[in-house]
Amino acid sequence: MEHFSIDEWIDFARGIDKKEKTIEMRTHLDRGCARCSKTLETWRQIVDFANQQKNCEPPAYALQAVKTSFVLQKTFAAKENKGKKFEIARLLFDSAIQPVTVGVRGTASVVRQLLYRSGTLCIDMRMQPKPGSESMVLIGQVLDSVKPDHGIGGIPVRLLCKGDTLSQSRTNEVGEFDFGVTAADHLQLVFGVADTRNIVVPVPDGESIRGMVEA
Repeated sequence: MEHFSIDEWIDFARGIDKKEKTIEMRTHLDRGCARCSKTLETWRQIVDFANQQKNCEPPAYALQAVKTSFVLQKTFAAKENKGKKFEIARLLFDSAIQPVTVGVRGTASVVRQLLYRSGTLCIDMRMQPKPGSESMVLIGQVLDSVKPDHGIGGIPVRLLCKGDTLSQSRTNEVGEFDFGVTAADHLQLVFGVADTRNIVVPVPDGESIRGMVEA
């Protein structure tokens, strides 16, 4: 008995064969070919799995982190940054994606709380809109999880947009920092830790900020 190729059964499982070929292959299966039936079943399972994956979207934060890494490649390739590595802090908590507590549905918080971590370093951050504008106040504190009761002072902090520095400062004696932020995309905070380490925090995009302002 002549068998069909794997490529042909893949097309059959995907439903992209011509009508004449489809009839011919169905007839082949009806004749009881166990080998081709097994091949078809395998590829049907693969196609079904692939179709299910189309509905699975990665978290918005994961996408933003990936985009940030590409944007910052150019920045950290500069001569003054040679020998320094950058780490994208991991998001541990975002109040904007937490389930709303039963009994308070329909209310919107105008403050967004975020918590990031890289190694033992934690960045506790809050975004709050300025009334009557699309601007935000970005307030935060840098902490060491080994000594959570003490903020880390004197750390250089830069606010970047698409890799270009918009503003810069240092954390105060208790590790606090603050910036004014407009509803723009591709914003990052970069914390210079020691002489060889930069920790990058992707700031939520402009659409998220505008949503908070409108709320």
